[in-house]
Amino acid sequence: MPATSQMKIQGLFLDYDGTISPLNVLRQESRVPAETESVLHRIKQSIPVGIITTKDMSFIVSRTPFASAWCAIGGLEIKIGNKIITDPCVQAALPYMTLALQYARRYSDNHLFIEEKQDSTGQTIAFCVDWRQSQDQKEAEARASKVMADCQKPPLNVIKYEGQPFFDVYPCRTDKGKALTKLKRNLGVQDGVMYMGDSKVDNPAFKVADIGIGVLHGESAAKLVCDYYIKFENVVSFLQRLAENSLVFSQDFPEITLRGGGKRNDT
Repeated sequence: MPATSQMKIQGLFLDYDGTISPLNVLRQESRVPAETESVLHRIKQSIPVGIITTKDMSFIVSRTPFASAWCAIGGLEIKIGNKIITDPCVQAALPYMTLALQYARRYSDNHLFIEEKQDSTGQTIAFCVDWRQSQDQKEAEARASKVMADCQKPPLNVIKYEGQPFFDVYPCRTDKGKALTKLKRNLGVQDGVMYMGDSKVDNPAFKVADIGIGVLHGESAAKLVCDYYIKFENVVSFLQRLAENSLVFSQDFPEITLRGGGKRNDT
């Protein structure tokens, strides 16, 4: 199936880390650049803008005030206005998640940072094991391997990121494609859907979107199932061009390149 060359965008959906925010920064320093935030506020005046991220709601909502809706923790919790939707799998797996988190904490110290992902009630329902800041990467990797082995037991779901010094632990399987489908339905967006992301976790969402754009940076995953590629540093100029073109996407935009072979040929 060839990539769509031109389309009026009716809904814009975005990953956060590595897509609209720099990837390798401390959690407390993570922000959307001011220029990017400004153009997304402008786009929000015309169409819904949604965020689909592995971060939790308490982290993401305040950092993305331009969004109309959010799918947090890989889609396990959805917020649209004051409405909160939680995946039913979460409560069933909580006892297993609690034990896994206790085990992970025992290995944290100065080598592993445990980022707890909380739902809107303040309950930890997932967590990330991160050793980017460790001064002893060998020791950190050894500890991370032990934690990962303990967490790779049903019903828990461990997500590893290619070449990255961190992994996520969820109470059940997550799927950004299903999360995007839910957002589309709740926001009343049927077509003209654009999704932007930078990792394999985004592939299911690329498949659901009408136009998928893979964001490239120094640590982007290979084989993104998208229509086009764009460099991270060109995201803001691409969004500005889209806004100036009355939200009509064109494959002739200079910021993007066509993914070799068209859409979904390697699936």
